[in-house]
Amino acid sequence: MEQAAAARSTVFGLDVYSAMPLSFLEGPSAKPTGRALELSLQAGDAVEPDWPASAELVCDEHLPDGSVLFQIEAHPEAGFLISGPRYGAYLLSGDGLRLRCAPAGHPDDVWQRFLIAQVLPFAALLHGLEVFHASAIVHDGKAVAFIGPSHAGKTSVALELCRRGATFLTDDVLAVERVGEDLLGYPGTPVAGLDHSEAQRIERTEGAQHHEIVASNPREWVVRMRGATEPASLGALFILDRGPGGPSRPSFELAGEPRLLLAATFNSVITAPSRLRGLLDICALAARLPVERILAGPDVDAAELASAIERRLGAAP
Repeated sequence: MEQAAAARSTVFGLDVYSAMPLSFLEGPSAKPTGRALELSLQAGDAVEPDWPASAELVCDEHLPDGSVLFQIEAHPEAGFLISGPRYGAYLLSGDGLRLRCAPAGHPDDVWQRFLIAQVLPFAALLHGLEVFHASAIVHDGKAVAFIGPSHAGKTSVALELCRRGATFLTDDVLAVERVGEDLLGYPGTPVAGLDHSEAQRIERTEGAQHHEIVASNPREWVVRMRGATEPASLGALFILDRGPGGPSRPSFELAGEPRLLLAATFNSVITAPSRLRGLLDICALAARLPVERILAGPDVDAAELASAIERRLGAAP
């Protein structure tokens, strides 16, 4: 791989080399890790005209109307084909070293959003890292992760804490690695997806547009972030539990069950025994950390959540 002439972006613990800069990966790059991924772009609708007919369909995500959102096919020699009519196609080698992308005419803000949300985290798993659906910041030198379903407010509370002095680590995808008895959380991409209501709240609070907008769609703004340039030891995890019956003020309860962390992992496609053993090991180690569920009603905003979390972190031993 001719890395000298390529642009490098280190995200999710991977050194991604591309012949051309990618807008969603541009920005201050984290320190290289030595886990290289060569990314190439291909014109046309398919990355592999002779993709094996014997490949197995291992993941099939659908929209509410029944149409395909994306699917993943696997083949022992060819690797993994990740594709969707809205996103194009992506051929990832089985060892996670090579990625061929065919955006199929989709604009950068569409296919690159899918790249960072689904494809690169998949590659991180192939390199032996584990991945959680979580946003994270660095607070007092330790990574603090926020886990929860879509629209739970993970990104909003992370960005609010960054506004108060924390360092941005990652949005929505957290790659971790066990090093001795520590879990290292790696910096993600230098962008974050901010829903419109939270973007409007920030504008009202600060009186001006606070972040550079990389892309915008009916659901969110993708904004540029200046974050951590090296991994941080994981110090705490919070599981955001927001619902109509939640309290009007945030409350905390212990939630150290490893199975709760298993439910927050990114990928159930890779089921090799070595991966599953590593996943269980990482979840068991994470469960030894302070792991708390935050209960809150839908009217509790990001500022109130951030204040409660700051107080909680300040009270931690």
